[in-house]
Amino acid sequence: MRKKFLATAMALVCTVSLAACGGNPAEKDPTPTPAGNTNENNEPDDADKEKEEDNKSSLPDKLDNANLVIVWDMTEEAWKAAKEEDPDAFNLVWTTKEVFEEKYGGKVEVIGVGWGDQASTVISMVNAGEVCDLAQAHDQNFPIYGAKNIVQDISQYIDLNDGFWYDSVTNAFTYNGKPYAAGADATPVVISYNKTLFEQNGVKTPMEYFNEGNWNWDTFRQVALDMTGDTDGDGNPDVFGFGWWDSFYVQMLNTNGTVSINYADPNGVSSNYLTPQATEAFTFLQNGYITDKFMERPDGDKFISNFKSGKLAMTCEYGFAAITAYPCDYEIEWAPLPTGPSGEKYDCGGSLNGFAIPVTSENPEGAAVFARMAYELLQENNTTKQIEKYGKEQYDLMKTLATHINFAPIGIEKYWDANWTIFSGMIEGTPVSTFATNADEQIKEGAQVTLGQ
Repeated sequence: MRKKFLATAMALVCTVSLAACGGNPAEKDPTPTPAGNTNENNEPDDADKEKEEDNKSSLPDKLDNANLVIVWDMTEEAWKAAKEEDPDAFNLVWTTKEVFEEKYGGKVEVIGVGWGDQASTVISMVNAGEVCDLAQAHDQNFPIYGAKNIVQDISQYIDLNDGFWYDSVTNAFTYNGKPYAAGADATPVVISYNKTLFEQNGVKTPMEYFNEGNWNWDTFRQVALDMTGDTDGDGNPDVFGFGWWDSFYVQMLNTNGTVSINYADPNGVSSNYLTPQATEAFTFLQNGYITDKFMERPDGDKFISNFKSGKLAMTCEYGFAAITAYPCDYEIEWAPLPTGPSGEKYDCGGSLNGFAIPVTSENPEGAAVFARMAYELLQENNTTKQIEKYGKEQYDLMKTLATHINFAPIGIEKYWDANWTIFSGMIEGTPVSTFATNADEQIKEGAQVTLGQ
């Protein structure tokens, strides 16, 4: 049930914004905004403004071939219904299809299937030799797309170094040294917190700590402890500082500068569960569940109702949904995830996806133009709406986080088995080295099944 709920939630995220869900960590960018160098007011300097302008005007005036076949996760009927409900609705493919056909002519055929049916549809089409020019790359169809030669090295058709495309997306979908997908958008996971409760308890908020440059695992632990309590006097906490899904450890790995699975291991796919960064994360969380008890033990999506009712001070959410996802009588704010002891500022997890070009594409050049146009339209749409709704300061911070997402695809067998091994080990007090080793073996076994390595 949990897997189904999580997959559905991620599909909803991707309908609004083709983002991404863990690939090797993105290269660290020391600058505070994704645009590049900034001045004292945190605004892009003149050179970066010119670079942004060049990026926006890079689409060709015409295409010799404007016909495309795209597999996507929304049917035409669903898109029409969405437009009827909201004439300003935006969808990465369906919105772009209209603009693309108007600008270049041709016909863009969109094969709409369920989110979970994309991989099987694309693989079947490729194996049958059917034309497929563009497909979505997401956490559950990689690394299989690259490992089984379903898609092409996308750098043949897209300049990944032109400043427009996100390194975090490219890195996530790189396999055996080849980049198989590109994207220019992502949705970071952030902390949602109950500002009202923090104020009532006289506790400094996560965003206040972040603005001071002091938002890390230590201060996260302290505020979580301060917000944890036993209101019924039975000796056990019934109000907790933090709670989320059982896979929160993935986000903590990400904030500590690493990811769950290592696709660049020369000996084959393995996990990063035995690294020092993982040991730090597992130990911290195990202490939070068992010793300090500021972590609510996950029980499905119960954390949602507990957050709404004020029994949970902090949880997580994707992007600006941190403000709007939990309607209640409290004032809700958001802050970045706390930085781990081995991580760097802005390191985080999140949801990111990209476009891949299958090997049976008859128009890869046109597909590349479609992908570029799609992300330009998305960025324009998001910039206008999000700045208007949340303000430029919050928009800039969220966009900065989006370029620092550490992300690894999970499309191999036994991933969820390993997930349970880690989580159950943390809450049951199993030695970290024991459950980490067992989970690492499960990842290796799963990679053998999936990839035949």
